[in-house]
Amino acid sequence: MRQKPFISTIVLSIASIAILLSLTGCFTTDSYHNKQHINTINKDMDSMHKDIDRVLGIDEPSPLVEKE
Repeated sequence: MRQKPFISTIVLSIASIAILLSLTGCFTTDSYHNKQHINTINKDMDSMHKDIDRVLGIDEPSPLVEKE
């Protein structure tokens, strides 16, 4: 009975790694090609982060905070 959580953890880990690798599109043996995919994801995440900050109004310092 103790093996079920262990097996499900391994299956979940393998699935998570597979999903993570598939997020970048196609992975090949060409490291330059793979790096370009990863750079694109990093740029997209940075843009999304800036957009969310802008929508929430936290992209600029608050005028309510006193400067020292």
